[in-house]
Amino acid sequence: MTIRALLPLIALPLLLAGCATPAQRITRNLAELGVPQRQAQCMGDRLGQRLSIGQLLRLQELTSIRMERLERMSLRQIADKLTDEKDPGLVAEFLRAGLGCAF
Repeated sequence: MTIRALLPLIALPLLLAGCATPAQRITRNLAELGVPQRQAQCMGDRLGQRLSIGQLLRLQELTSIRMERLERMSLRQIADKLTDEKDPGLVAEFLRAGLGCAF
């Protein structure tokens, strides 16, 4: 089989992965960072609806860096990394979602 014949088989999963909603990506990333699956799902749903595009990108940036290092983080550690004087709303939304989904 040639590379050309394999290309559609390789490209399809990549294209489907790109179709994930912000909530699904947040859920996956939080779960990979060590947040329990049920809480990650709840937080992903809430944050996916409430965050701006810029805030979503900031959260994605943080989780990508942490995944490269294979570090697990608590919600407080994640919130500390999200703290930014330019956008205090991001950490507030993150903590609000974390507390609201803890029970």
